[in-house]
Order: sequence, then C-alpha cells, then structure tokens
Amino acid sequence: MNTAAEPQSSPVCGAPSAHRRPAQPRPERQRRQTRQGRWSAATVMISTVLALVTITGCGIRLESAAPQALVPDSDEISRQAAVADALLVQEEAGATLTTVEQGSPVAVVLTDIELLAGEHVEALGGEYVSGLGDEPTDAATAVPQDPTDGQTELPPESVTDDQGTIDPSIAASPAETDGTAGTDGPDGNDPGSGAPADGSTTEPPSVERLVLLLTQSADRSRAALGTPKDPALARLFASVAAAHLDQARTLAATAGIEVPATESFTTVMPSALPKNLAAADLSTLVQAEDSAGFAYEAMAARLTADDRATARSRAAVHRARAQTWAELASLDATATDPRAVAYDLPDAADGSPALTSRETMAALAATMESSLADSYGTFVGQVDAEARASMLDLLVDSHTAARAWGAPAVAFPGMPELAG
Repeated sequence: MNTAAEPQSSPVCGAPSAHRRPAQPRPERQRRQTRQGRWSAATVMISTVLALVTITGCGIRLESAAPQALVPDSDEISRQAAVADALLVQEEAGATLTTVEQGSPVAVVLTDIELLAGEHVEALGGEYVSGLGDEPTDAATAVPQDPTDGQTELPPESVTDDQGTIDPSIAASPAETDGTAGTDGPDGNDPGSGAPADGSTTEPPSVERLVLLLTQSADRSRAALGTPKDPALARLFASVAAAHLDQARTLAATAGIEVPATESFTTVMPSALPKNLAAADLSTLVQAEDSAGFAYEAMAARLTADDRATARSRAAVHRARAQTWAELASLDATATDPRAVAYDLPDAADGSPALTSRETMAALAATMESSLADSYGTFVGQVDAEARASMLDLLVDSHTAARAWGAPAVAFPGMPELAG
C-alpha cells in the first residue's frame, strides 16, 4: 500500500493546484476587451483630426479669396443713375430752401419737392451698398456738385451706349460744353467745368438752378426708358420723370420765372400700334379719349374766356387721339368701334350735375385727365421698350392738363397704387 501523502492545495488563495490547468479568459470578455481597444484607438484618431483642424482652420480662411461685389446689370446701372438724380434734387431743394423766405409760397413748394424726392429715392431702392466694407466711388453712385454746368448740352441719345444701356457717368455728371475743358485757367480751375479744381460749386443754390435740374432729370429719365428689362422699373422711371417736370413747372410759376424747354418731350402720337396692348385695353382707351373730348365740348359751351379756349383746345386733342388710337387698333368704322355720339357725364362730388358751375366742370376735367394719365402710365409697363417714351409723353400731357384744372400734386403720376 502506497502510503505517500497526497498533494495538498496551495495555501495561497487562488493559486492553482499542481494538477489544475490555468483558467482561460471567457470569449465574451475577450470581445469586450477588443471593442474597448478599438474605441480607444478611434477616439485618439478623432481627437487628433479635430486638433489639426483647430490649429490650421484660421490659416485656411485667411487664404480664401475675398468676396467680390456683384457686377450690376443694365437695370441696376440705370436704377443707380435715377437714384443719383433723385438724391441731387433732394439736396438742391434743401439748399435752395435756406435762401428763400420761410413760409413763403416758394418755400412751401421747395419743401414739397424735398419731401417727394425722398419718396422717389425710397421707391427706387436707395443707394446701393455692397456690405463689403469701404464703398468705392464710381460713376454710377457719384453725385454731381453743380447741376447747371453743361447738362443742358446733353442730347437725349448721349446717355445711352450702343446697347441702349444708360451710362450714369454721363447721365449724372456735368458735361464738357466747350473746347477749353480739361485745361486749367489762370485761377487753377477748369474753365469748361464751371467749378473750382477742388470740386466745390461756384454758383450758390437758387430756384433757377433747381428748375433746370428738374427739367434735365426728366429728360434723362425719358432717355433711359428703353434700358430696363423690368417693365415695372421702366414705369417707375416714367412716373418720376413726370413728377420732376410737374415740380419744375410749379416752382417756376410760383417764383415767376420761365421753365427751360425740355429736350425730348413731345405730344406726338405713335405712328404704329405699340406691342403688347390688349384689344380690350385699346377699346377702353379709345372710348375714354372720345368721351373726354365730348365732355370738354359740353364744358366749352358754358365756360368763359380763357377756360373756354382751354376746353376747346383739349376737346380737339382728345378727339384726335381717340381717332388715332381707333385707326391704329383697327377699330375705326367697324362694328366694334366703342365711340358713341354722346356720353353721360358723371355727377360732381356733391351730387350736383357736372356742368353746374366752373368748379364742378374743373373737377370733372381734372378727373378725366388724371384717369387718362393713369392709363398711359400703366401702358409704359406693358408696351415694347421702343414705345415707352411715347406713352410717357402722353402721361405727362394728361397729368399737366389735370394739374392745370386743379388736380393736386402727387409723388408718382400715372401710378395711383403708390398714392398715399
């Protein structure tokens, strides 16, 4: 019998006996350790990438190209030129206001012109600001210092280039009117510019200067009507031009001075039917012109002296326009000709017949002319670009007649939706 003692367990806690195999890690524990190792490696990698981006990010931004200002199209160039004109009118009206007696009729008109110029600037969109920091001074935003030194010599066609795009460097800056431009005189000034070399004006502000500026601005707006691709912008140009002419005439009449002749406005009807006019609109226009002629004829029989002569003259104008439009629209002597032998005249505002008194007849005349002005103002935005100037001419003529009969001044003739 073998009496050798059997091996005893090790007194050390957890030590394996001589006959036991070491414990092996569980498979699940191995997987957990592997995943932890992988996550640690991924965390280190992500932290490294983020640190590199943080360190180098500023350098990347510094090396990026600086943002560039947008290149203006023809609409924007012409808009900026119109804004420059409106701002100049506002500045000149304010300066002239300080030279007249406060509270006088001339001061009242000047105040209105200054206020309306602000409305024009706002409607036109104001001055362009790129937001890129220091704004460059260019021809499109430059405002001339002296509105009288040579602008009357600008022919209407000179404000557009070969593509019909307005050049604001011509439209909103003085022109050289004699052969001495560019040559300094004995006082160091350019004798062709009318201003010292430092750009300051030599002639103080005056009513005459402002009247001339308003007239020239209207001429430039008319010349630019063919430029905008946006019909609404063209319509706004036309309305501002009509307002400037009305302001020039009102200011001149109040101050007792003559109004400079415009270089481009006429009262000649178009020789061909403008494009894009609907048949219904043409029919309505023919009837409106013809009924205006009829109303003036009825008023002429009751008015006296100068009013009678004016009514007769306007009757002939509207009858002739109705005939021309009927012929251009192929409505003359057809079953669809909208003209009638007689028309019912609307009652006055107080309900009395329109022909009751001089006041009621003047109110009727002003209403008819204003309505026609609104029609032609609408047509500016509908017809082809080549016909816009003709529509503006008719707008101005009707608006001028309405004002003569007592219609109030408005900021935007031919655009009643902007009233108030």
